[in-house]
Amino acid sequence: MSSAKFTAAISLCTVLFAVPVPATADAPAGDYSPEQALKYSQGVLGNHVSDYLFTDQHQRQVQLSSFSGKPLVVSFIYTSCYHFCPTITRNLKHVMDIAEETLGGDRFNIVTIGFDTAVDTPGRMRQFARELKISNENWWFLSVDENNIGPLTREFGFLYYASPRGFDHLAQITILDQEGRVYRQIYGTDYTPQHMIEPLKE
Repeated sequence: MSSAKFTAAISLCTVLFAVPVPATADAPAGDYSPEQALKYSQGVLGNHVSDYLFTDQHQRQVQLSSFSGKPLVVSFIYTSCYHFCPTITRNLKHVMDIAEETLGGDRFNIVTIGFDTAVDTPGRMRQFARELKISNENWWFLSVDENNIGPLTREFGFLYYASPRGFDHLAQITILDQEGRVYRQIYGTDYTPQHMIEPLKE
């Protein structure tokens, strides 16, 4: 991926209010180039992700291991982002709807994780899904404890940090294989359904 193209994958979300959170431990806030961000993200390929505990949009506890046995599509958002995170999620829904038609909705699962732990409560995640008209049976919107968000995002190779306008973060979709290993990273918002369908087939 060229530097110019990957620069587009490092997206700036602007929010109405900023909630400061610590940067991921391996990536000091603001101190990375597009090339370094790509290396960081790609560096987790093949790694097994630990079994984290989440709360879904219906206040139910969910273990990451409960999704094993099928590929898992994972996106990170924060609910107070009024433009880019909804754009990422709308595009993901479009692509996933096509993937369901092609492969069948029972062949994979999808989770969207709120990384702003102070704000992205189950209620906010439920509202976010409702506003985007997402009701797919194989799609969960998950909240995570503040003590786990740092280790979780590191295992996914997901970069984010607080900025004066909200959060800077990677526009990244991760695909885990049936055994919970990081299989593919997809960047930006202009990927095609084929970019998602092929690794799910594999």
